[in-house]
Amino acid sequence: MKRMEEAAKDRCCSSLEPIHLDLKLTRLPAKFLMKTHQKKLLCRVESLVLLGTAIKREDDQKDKLDPIPFDLEVEILTRLPAKSLMKFQCVSKMWSFIIRSQRFVDSYYALSSTRSRFTVTFSNGLFAEDDARRLFIFSSSYEEEKSSSLVAKLDITIPVVTMDYRSKCPSIHGFVSCCNGPQFIVCNPSTRQVITLPIKGPRASLGYDPVGEQFKVLNLVSSPDMYLGFLVHEVITLGGGGEESRNQVTTAPYYPVTKGLYINGSIYHGAWAPRLRMDPVIVCFDVRYESLSFIKAPRVVVVRERESILIDYKGKLASIAINPYAPFQIFDLWILEDVNKHDWSKQTFELPFSLVNMTSPGTNKAGEIIFAPKTLPPTVQPFFIFYYNVETKDLRRVSLHGIADDKEFWRRYGLKHNMCVSISPEHVESLILKDPGKKQGRERLGEGVLPYYFP
Repeated sequence: MKRMEEAAKDRCCSSLEPIHLDLKLTRLPAKFLMKTHQKKLLCRVESLVLLGTAIKREDDQKDKLDPIPFDLEVEILTRLPAKSLMKFQCVSKMWSFIIRSQRFVDSYYALSSTRSRFTVTFSNGLFAEDDARRLFIFSSSYEEEKSSSLVAKLDITIPVVTMDYRSKCPSIHGFVSCCNGPQFIVCNPSTRQVITLPIKGPRASLGYDPVGEQFKVLNLVSSPDMYLGFLVHEVITLGGGGEESRNQVTTAPYYPVTKGLYINGSIYHGAWAPRLRMDPVIVCFDVRYESLSFIKAPRVVVVRERESILIDYKGKLASIAINPYAPFQIFDLWILEDVNKHDWSKQTFELPFSLVNMTSPGTNKAGEIIFAPKTLPPTVQPFFIFYYNVETKDLRRVSLHGIADDKEFWRRYGLKHNMCVSISPEHVESLILKDPGKKQGRERLGEGVLPYYFP
């Protein structure tokens, strides 16, 4: 019986197929098996990996961006200050080529002409030691014309150059010039290049030919006291290689009174001709054609060098006539309306209060007449200039900060008293370079090598 039960059990088990179990080990993430500080470290590593991947993708996208278009690159450069552009020539050959090109120089000047500026020039006193003599050229902007204060910056200092009470340092087409004994100084404050020209007479003026794009210096060589029956002038033409040529121009004798004033292609200065203190005239030098002519003038326009004030009034030659024996409060404005007919107009104005030791360098673009001191204050004091509106009859005072108004500046440069000042009301930043190392020739200005710089 027992055997029969075992046999039946074996037959039943053999009829069932075996069940195969496929068991897989499911592993939990490592951070669930870690301790707390290990979990934080792993999360930080994962974040860094994800951030690195994102940065790499962003860099790959940047690499795929197109370069800045050439025209846009040039446009950006034209918006930069001139001093920065002089340094940026060392960045790359392409930038150097762009900045030195005549097309860029012209474009930069045209854009700078819309940003009105003026210059203030002075030297550190007539009584300074020879090795301490120095010419300072500052510039400021008219951008906030109604502001009560402006800030000037020092553009350049030129050693061994001084000024006296008769000196003028006008800015013409971006260049500032002045006489320094037997030398005529021409400099570009933006590029800090200085050119020294030997002259044969104490009277010399810088002019510009806008058609031929040339700078020329008119130098009176002979004196009317020589009784030669004529006067000899020397015209020095500046080209790409500095001094290019010297030509002589003769004219009928006259007795010069004022310094030269450049206006729209011509240089004007007051004189007596032919009789001294009898026949007042304005001598006009045409810079392009190198010819001189005489314009009859009212007697009060040509009086004495210190009292005769010639200015550029809205593109016309004008004169501010004052009574030298009365306070400077009432003045006459004489305007040359017609050069060919020698026609002058006259207007009389009265200021709200008297001005002391003042002169007028001209007008700003708004047509306001500028009055400025002839000398700097004898001590550290603010420097003020005045603007007179001929229509509203308003006179406003503007403080010009940065003009030798701190003791450290006086100590560093050894400033003395009697520091004569010359203000040029219209200044334009220019990139024109003149390479003294080039051979003489009619190269286009602005394509020379880098000039020497003064601090």
